[in-house]
Amino acid sequence: MGYLNFLALAGALMSVGLMFLNDRIGGYASAWLSDFSATQMPDLHGKVALVTGGNTGIGKVTAVELARKGAHVIFTVRDEEKGVNALASMKEMLGEEAIVAKLDYGILELSSLESVRSFADWFLAKEIPLHMAILNAGVMACPYTTTEDGFEMQFGVNHLGHFYLFKLLEAKLKESAPARVLSVSSLAHYHPYEGGIRFDALRSPDGYSEWGAYGQSKLANVLFAFEAAERLKGTGVSVNALHPGAIATDLGRHLEKKLPESGKKVLKAVVDTLLSMTPDQGALTQLYVATMPAGAQTGLYFRPVGRTETPSELVFNETLRKQLWDISEGFIAD
Repeated sequence: MGYLNFLALAGALMSVGLMFLNDRIGGYASAWLSDFSATQMPDLHGKVALVTGGNTGIGKVTAVELARKGAHVIFTVRDEEKGVNALASMKEMLGEEAIVAKLDYGILELSSLESVRSFADWFLAKEIPLHMAILNAGVMACPYTTTEDGFEMQFGVNHLGHFYLFKLLEAKLKESAPARVLSVSSLAHYHPYEGGIRFDALRSPDGYSEWGAYGQSKLANVLFAFEAAERLKGTGVSVNALHPGAIATDLGRHLEKKLPESGKKVLKAVVDTLLSMTPDQGALTQLYVATMPAGAQTGLYFRPVGRTETPSELVFNETLRKQLWDISEGFIAD
């Protein structure tokens, strides 16, 4: 293994180690010990749920389990083929219950503000309520690239695309109250760039770090949730953020890209040993917050499974929260 490949593997293993320490020593092992299961969710007939990124991973499980309980679930995909394939797979997962399940998909590319507008128009044209908006889709630790609108990809997809979607559907959520908005973040929000959000570099590669940018975008998810919760007080719409847990499938998919085959095998062995959380387990926290009584509270940060925790101290910086909100509104108005 060459020196550069060794460094890539070392970096990947360090990332796994940090997540392991946070998850196990920090108390997230409770995800494996929780008494909560999807079967405990209440009957959801008459409810409408939106799940972004619903064709894979925890988003897919979330969509299926909400539909199993009777909700009309609309999940988003990036193209028609992914939608057709996901719908067929979901029906297999539901078995006989697929006959009565209400599952639809819509095309949404969060890296394009035009696509976000188009999806919102499509959704609103259905003239149905919206009781649960689960902002689940995202990208993780990718090399520097930009969205269609010129924003750093992780900020643009993980935060700005979802922020714009929320703004376009905000009136519908209020009209449908009681309603819930879930911003799916990560424990990575504790580790953004120094100072939190690099407002002067959201459209620049200067000083770019794949993990710093990921942490920044996940911090933005929590800042958004807490600021939205404050602004929507009294409307019947609760807004919360959550960390779903360290899920081996998603983690490995992003970390192994730079590694040679030998490195991928080592990484897979470590991930499978330390971070064995499945998508079924990873979906539990957002299912809990979306449907159980605790989720009716607002302005909270949840971790597996359905337990509240204090987020980064940066989240309580009202100036930072307002600055992110204001600059995001400016970006979507351009």
